[in-house]
Amino acid sequence: SYTALETYKTCPLKYKFSEIDRIRVPKSKEAVFGTLLHSALKFLFSRDPLYPTLDEVINFYLSGWTEYAPKTTWNSDTEEKMFREYGIQILKRFYAANQPWNFNVLDLESRFELPIEDAKTGAIHTLAGIMDRIDKPDENTYEIIDYKTSKRMPSQEGADANLQLSIYHLGLLHRWPQAKDKAIKL
Repeated sequence: SYTALETYKTCPLKYKFSEIDRIRVPKSKEAVFGTLLHSALKFLFSRDPLYPTLDEVINFYLSGWTEYAPKTTWNSDTEEKMFREYGIQILKRFYAANQPWNFNVLDLESRFELPIEDAKTGAIHTLAGIMDRIDKPDENTYEIIDYKTSKRMPSQEGADANLQLSIYHLGLLHRWPQAKDKAIKL
């Protein structure tokens, strides 16, 4: 996965421990926060049979919070409350700007596996990942959306140099080959 590649780039030993030896460590508070927001955004774009209201999305987020926050290490009750409230603010702003019925969502948390051949050895490696959302805004365009929960958006240069969306692009083309002649927005 992209995350595993980034872990290897940062620290090969950490990669060995997490990906090869499968030594699991508890999720950081930032990871829990991101996971709960991603889950709420998936819920927001899921019709059953109607899209959820903002209150339903916030309640969904808070029910996840009730389950996972007690298992997370917080520096204080104030910090835990700050993260929880910040998530609610994000969801309110996102919902106001992105009513789900205005989008043609093809898939949510779309998993892919992509075989890559090593040109030197012929060995086959698998790139895998989960795309947060795939939209089809018009007949000639696919859009891959990756949610970010950090307070700062990466610069355009940083985003352009980041492999994650490029890997997702390859994953989309592998999964839906008919998209190769279409515009793909990342």
